[in-house]
Amino acid sequence: MIFDHIDLRVTDIERVQKFYDAFLRPFGFRGRPQEDGTLLYFRLENRHVREAIAVIGDARHRPNATRLALRAASRDDVDRIAAIAAAAGAGNYEAPALCDEIAENYYASFFEDPDGNRLEVVCR
Repeated sequence: MIFDHIDLRVTDIERVQKFYDAFLRPFGFRGRPQEDGTLLYFRLENRHVREAIAVIGDARHRPNATRLALRAASRDDVDRIAAIAAAAGAGNYEAPALCDEIAENYYASFFEDPDGNRLEVVCR
């Protein structure tokens, strides 16, 4: 991945924790609650944090059309991770499929976290 960190807002951290614990694990992220109530998910490489996703509670947050897409290594991984997301409570779930209208060989699944934030798992 090429990002340093993402601050992701949700209205209710307790409602989304099970989902993100399950969904981010296949990408190598591990979660840890912080003293302020934030959930910090991080991926280590050589014992250093490579990327981090902070799930931050904000009662005023309203989901919008922004989508966070995480890259999988293969179509089989898209299938597997999408199934994990669905089992963990993903909403508006779209099963993995080729999306040639986006790009050639674009294989993805689209869904929302339990708070309505739009997510995607994709490989090209």
